[in-house]
Amino acid sequence: MGTIALQAVSGPYMWDSQWSSAIHRISQGTPPLVVSSVKWLEDELELNALHNPGSRRGSGNEKAAANQRAALSAALGGRFEVSAISTISGVKTTYLLAVAFLEIIRFSSNGGILNAGHGSTASRSAFNCVFEYLKSPNLMPSVSQCLTAIIYRAFETVLDWLDDRRSETGKVAETRESTLSVHACCLIKNLSQRDEHVRNISVNLLNQLKDRYPQIILNSSCLDLLLFSVKNEPSSTLVSDPAWVATVRSLYQKTLREWIVVSLSHAPCTTQGLLQEKLCKWNTWQKTHPTKDVVSLLSEIKIGTGKDNCCTGTKTANIPAVMASAAAASGENLTVTEAFNLEVLSTGIVSATVKSNYAGEIAGMRRIYEGIGGLDSNFLTMGNGRNLDPPTPGSIAIVQDSQTKSVSFRELLLVRFVHLLQKFVNIAETGAEVDKSSFRETCSQASALLLSDMGSDSKSVESITKLLRLLCWCPAYILTPNAMETGIFIWTWLVSAAPHLGPLILSELVDAWLWTVETKRGLFASESRYAGPAAKLRPHLSPGDPELPPEKDPVEQILAHRLWIGFFVDRFEVVRHNSTEQLLLLGRLLQGTTKLSCNFCHHPAASGTFFTLMLLGLKFCSCKSWGSLQNFAPGLQLLEDRIYRVALDWFSHQPEWYDMGNNNFALSEAHSVSAFVNHLLNEPVDAQLDRKGQGPENGSSFNNVKDHCHPIWGQIENYTVGREKRKQLLLMLCQHETDRLDVWAQPIVAKESVSRPKVSTDKLVEYAKTAFSVDPRIALSLASRFPTNNALKSEVALLVQLHILEIRNIPEALPYFVTPKAVDENSSLLQQLPHWASCSITMALEFLSPPYKGHPRVMAYVLRVLESYPPDRVTFFMPQLVQALRYDEERLVEGYLLRAAHRSDVFAHILIWHLQGETCTPESVKDASGKFYPKAEI
Repeated sequence: MGTIALQAVSGPYMWDSQWSSAIHRISQGTPPLVVSSVKWLEDELELNALHNPGSRRGSGNEKAAANQRAALSAALGGRFEVSAISTISGVKTTYLLAVAFLEIIRFSSNGGILNAGHGSTASRSAFNCVFEYLKSPNLMPSVSQCLTAIIYRAFETVLDWLDDRRSETGKVAETRESTLSVHACCLIKNLSQRDEHVRNISVNLLNQLKDRYPQIILNSSCLDLLLFSVKNEPSSTLVSDPAWVATVRSLYQKTLREWIVVSLSHAPCTTQGLLQEKLCKWNTWQKTHPTKDVVSLLSEIKIGTGKDNCCTGTKTANIPAVMASAAAASGENLTVTEAFNLEVLSTGIVSATVKSNYAGEIAGMRRIYEGIGGLDSNFLTMGNGRNLDPPTPGSIAIVQDSQTKSVSFRELLLVRFVHLLQKFVNIAETGAEVDKSSFRETCSQASALLLSDMGSDSKSVESITKLLRLLCWCPAYILTPNAMETGIFIWTWLVSAAPHLGPLILSELVDAWLWTVETKRGLFASESRYAGPAAKLRPHLSPGDPELPPEKDPVEQILAHRLWIGFFVDRFEVVRHNSTEQLLLLGRLLQGTTKLSCNFCHHPAASGTFFTLMLLGLKFCSCKSWGSLQNFAPGLQLLEDRIYRVALDWFSHQPEWYDMGNNNFALSEAHSVSAFVNHLLNEPVDAQLDRKGQGPENGSSFNNVKDHCHPIWGQIENYTVGREKRKQLLLMLCQHETDRLDVWAQPIVAKESVSRPKVSTDKLVEYAKTAFSVDPRIALSLASRFPTNNALKSEVALLVQLHILEIRNIPEALPYFVTPKAVDENSSLLQQLPHWASCSITMALEFLSPPYKGHPRVMAYVLRVLESYPPDRVTFFMPQLVQALRYDEERLVEGYLLRAAHRSDVFAHILIWHLQGETCTPESVKDASGKFYPKAEI
């Protein structure tokens, strides 16, 4: 039989497991060892007589007391030196030592939860026991300090117990979260203690618990207790002490305010959902209404995008996409791109009333339906044609499988709502606009039906799966800001009112998200025609064949994805500490999203949405150093590398701007990139990678791969060094992008704003090398971001020429080796032009200018580019082509013009007009003196 180490007075001993279990059970049933002052004196005399029979000097007693003080100091974790507690008598020391061991064992058993047996119906926190000691009358200051130290030592024991189970899942995780909730609720209750010392300790421990386990701020039981503690009036027996009542009320109000403000800064969507759920309960209970204290407290709290209302630091509420989702979760009818400031109470009351009304509608229809005795199943199968639309085939199957002839109310409405939601999907697929109010009303009624049927029977969840799936997928099918606002409102409602549906809802949302990735919609519309204004100027300013513009404006779908990502960030903050299952679902979302760096749309209006998604990815990867995902560290490291690679790929395209005519949207784009920058700056260093990177070997978990070939970065020598270089490159590019977008949003810079220091030339050269090793297009884009830095351009040109065989598919690299100097020297690099990808018409025309002297290889490439495009696309540049005839000694341009004129009548007519304009000369010109002279022939 195994043995277990158990602390004793003289040190740890190895106890039999049965003895250990018995001691833990005894500690749970042992009441607090509270004694009176008279008992102190009696024990003192008895112990003195026991140690020194016949002696009055008490030398033996003093020696025993010294040993006990040393043991007490050790039991308290060294909080007090032995000399600091020398004034405590031997009896008191023995008593305190017994209390310390009892409470430490009590808190290490079941995490400090009393009455936690299989047959128990309620749990009780052991903090109720330790606080009893401080209520003893006439405590000496030194004894009170030791008892306080025992409480903190017991609290550390609870934290250790919880930390040991941080990475557990399943039932163990549920027990951990339940234990955390019980202790937090106990500390909240003890805020109303008469003893000020107990109140102060409760506040301190509660704050430590919130800092260590932030998930308790979103715990429904804790929020319930705080709200009702502020709302409830003191009993008549306590009114006799108005000062105490005022102190306790003020403390609860302060705690509640801090609690809500912190929770809003972490997860504003879920916090509003929880508050609305509490207000719905108050609407249900007729005799219960929020008191003026609750009203005045909540009415002062606001959320919004104004500068004065944003939280400081790197809080979630500083992310524009999250705040836009929070506005949607509030239920307010707001424009996505507009600034807003919402009062939590007023919007919460309105939304809670709306939810209660929908719940009342469902309850009323249920009573009427049951009053008429229900409907026959044949009626539902055949349809009504007037009041009930024909159900879908899948819905009919639900009814036909019923064992009873009568159709239940739930089945009737399920068929109805499934059919209505499918109608909305069909409307969206045809390209028509979905009515916002009708869609919102249908989704809200369906959500109220789901919540009203929770727990009615064991099969209720199975029967509502299809409706729940449609509620999650419909906003994704429609993918408009209005539809996504409705989706976020109902999803927040469902996960707040029925937390057990959270994993199921998130699973459906992740599937819907990955569907948008596969179908290339919104943020993932990677086709060139969705690239924004630049796509309209192909092949004029960018290479590629011209394409028809998209049927719908891609910005609308990007804004829908922006709202959706904000909701995912909010859910991540809620589940990151207490739900491994939902964290793994979010990991699946991120893995599917970042599988290929070319999956993303490069529309300039997507920058904020893109970097918010990257921020969610980095937040998720930070879980590798703590929490329940510690066992997945190698996979998270690979995911982080994917995110870095995808984020760097965003800068492989030329920087652009997009004007929506909305200053708030432009600012939010800059703030979104800035939030990503702040996370990179404050990202903790991975100690494991730091240790591994000391040597020349690859420091990643992939260092055993042959020839150090990383799945993302390819051939690498030192993973840690390369990772830091790539991170600094990404940080610099994002900072530059933030400044660029901020200037675009605010051209007139305020005096108090401070710009970042300029990047040195040496740093830019190093960044160019790192960028080229990742993707040559990033280095080319980097040079375009700093067009006046000649050293950077020279380095990029050198890199292009050294790796010229590897980048033939990048037309943007042409200016770095097709130069007037290369033409004069007839450089061998020009031999690569026959193999080079076609560039834009604008770039091709630059090579027709005199400095290139009509070099045969250059001219052959230019003509190949012009021939590859339809003549109608080249007509815009007819003036430049006609001017190029002046230097067309080999008559190559002339030949192209004749061939293009034969292919297109429009091209031919425009060519004739321009040629006539060049050949016709005025009869005379007027000089400065006012006289007319005939113009000389050219």
